[in-house]
Amino acid sequence: MASKMDSKQGDIGEKDVEVAQGHTTVVVNEEELEKTYHHKLDADDALDFFKAHGITSVSPEDDKRILRKIDMFLMPLMLITNTLNFLDKNALSNSVNFGLREDNHLVGNQYSWASGSIFYLTYMVSQPLVSRCLQWFPVGKLLSVSVILWGAVLMTTAATRSFAALMSVRAILGVFESVINPTLMLMTAQWYKRSEQPERVGWWFLGNALGQVLGGIIGYGVGHINGGLDVGNWIWYFIIFGAFTILYGFFLYFYIPDSPMTARWLSDRDRALALARVRLNRTGVMNHNFKWYQAKEALMDPQTWMLVIIQFLTNVPSGGVASFGTQVIKGFGYSAINTTLLQMPLGVIQGFTIIVGGIFTKYYKNGRWIVMVVTQIPALVGAVLLYTLPSSEKNSRLAAYYVIQTHSIVSIMEYSMVTANIAGTTKKTTTTALIFIAFCVGQVAAPQLFVSSESPRYPTAFKAAFSCFALLIVLPPMFMIYLRRENQKRDQEFGKVELEPAAAEPAADGGAQPDEFFDLTDREQKEKFRYVY
Repeated sequence: MASKMDSKQGDIGEKDVEVAQGHTTVVVNEEELEKTYHHKLDADDALDFFKAHGITSVSPEDDKRILRKIDMFLMPLMLITNTLNFLDKNALSNSVNFGLREDNHLVGNQYSWASGSIFYLTYMVSQPLVSRCLQWFPVGKLLSVSVILWGAVLMTTAATRSFAALMSVRAILGVFESVINPTLMLMTAQWYKRSEQPERVGWWFLGNALGQVLGGIIGYGVGHINGGLDVGNWIWYFIIFGAFTILYGFFLYFYIPDSPMTARWLSDRDRALALARVRLNRTGVMNHNFKWYQAKEALMDPQTWMLVIIQFLTNVPSGGVASFGTQVIKGFGYSAINTTLLQMPLGVIQGFTIIVGGIFTKYYKNGRWIVMVVTQIPALVGAVLLYTLPSSEKNSRLAAYYVIQTHSIVSIMEYSMVTANIAGTTKKTTTTALIFIAFCVGQVAAPQLFVSSESPRYPTAFKAAFSCFALLIVLPPMFMIYLRRENQKRDQEFGKVELEPAAAEPAADGGAQPDEFFDLTDREQKEKFRYVY
C-alpha cells in the first residue's frame, strides 16, 4: 500500500492508509473495498487473455468472418439443445392422449400436477443452485452433463405406473432441465454483440417451434405403433426422446466450448477477435466468484423486477398451452392421432413470429418492446375468440387457438434484454435466476387454472390468459420509458454514448487495463453503458 491509487476506480487512497496506521478516524466503506479487490484482482476471465493478445479492434471483414464461424458451429448446437428440451419437457402433453392417464391411474387434477406443477416447482427451487453452478463449472460441460442426465431420467418415465412414480420422475427431470435456458442465455451474452443477441436468441428459441412440429410428426408415428404391450403407446415417446437425448449429450460434451477462449474450432488469434467483438458489450464473459454487492444490486434494481413481472405474465398462458394444448384441441372433437398432428401449426406460427421479430430487431435497434406489444394483440384476440365462439365453429376455434401462439416471442425479447442490459457475472446470474423463478411460478400456476370440472371450455384459465395478454400490451412501453430515462440521465451527466461504437478507446495505460473486462455491473459503468430496449 505504498503508492496512492486512483480513488475513482475504487482503490484505497491515502486516507485509508492513515486509518490502517491509526493516525486519524475515517469511516471506510467496506463495500467499496470489496469492489476494489474484485475489480483489480478478480476481474473477468477474459481480461488476461485479451491483454496477452493485444487486439483492441476488429476489421469489418474479420467481424463478419468470425460471426459466420460462431453461427456455423455454436448456433446449431444451441438450437438442437433447445429443441430436445422442448420435446422432452412436453412429452407428457404429447402422450396423454395415448393412454398415459389411464396407465398411471390419474384422477382429478393429478395430471395437472404431473404435467407442469411438480416439474416447475423443482425447476424453480433449483434456480439459486443453477446460478452458482454457472460460475463454479465450465459452462459447456455443465450444459452437456445436464442433457445426459435429463435424457436418462426421461427414459425412466416409461416405467411409471402410478401418480407417485410419475411425480417423482417429473420432479427429478425439472432439476436437470432447469440448467438449459439460463446456460443458453449466458452463452449468447458471451459470444454475440448486443445488436446481434435478439436474433440469435430467436434462432435457438426456434427449438420450441421445431419441437412443436417434430412432436406432432413423431406423435403421429407413435400413435400407429403396435407393440403388443399391456400399456399404451405413450411409453415410446419417453424411450425414443430419452435415448436420443443421452446420445446427443455425449456428443455435446466434446464439441461445445466453455467460452470464446477455449473454442477448439477457432485459432488462437480468432479467439482473441471473438473477445474483441463483444468487448464493447461491457457485460463481460465469465467470473467464477460470487460477489455479494452485485447480488444486492440485482435485487435492488427496478429493471430486474420489471423483467420478473413480464416473465410471469408470459408463462401463465404459455404453461396452459404446453400442458393442455392437446386436450383443448381434442375437445373440438378430433381423434387422438389427429389432435397430435393439429399441434404442428402452432410451431409453424411460432417460428414465423420469431423470424419476423428477429429481422425487425436486427434493423431497428430499440425495437424489442415494440415486438412484445404487437405480438400480444393477436394473442389476446385469438384467446377471446376461442373462448366465445360456439362449439359448432370447430375450425374457427382451432384457427383462434393457433393465433394465440404469437405471444411466445415475449420471452425472446426479454432474454435478449437480460443478456444485453445486465452486466457483471454475479448480477447477471442472479437476475437470470429470478427471471426463471418467475417463469416457473407462471408454469406451476397455469395447469391449476385448467380445472377438470370446467372441461372443455376452461373459463378460469381463459380469463387469466385475457388478463396476462392485456398487461403485456401495457407493461413493455412502461419498461421502455424507464430505460430511456435512465439513458437520458447518463447522457446529461456524462455525454452521449453510441449503443455500439465502431471501436473502443484504448485505456490510459495503452490498453493494459481494459475496464470492459473488470466484471463491473451496468450501474458501475454509468459513464459508458447505455441500455437497449
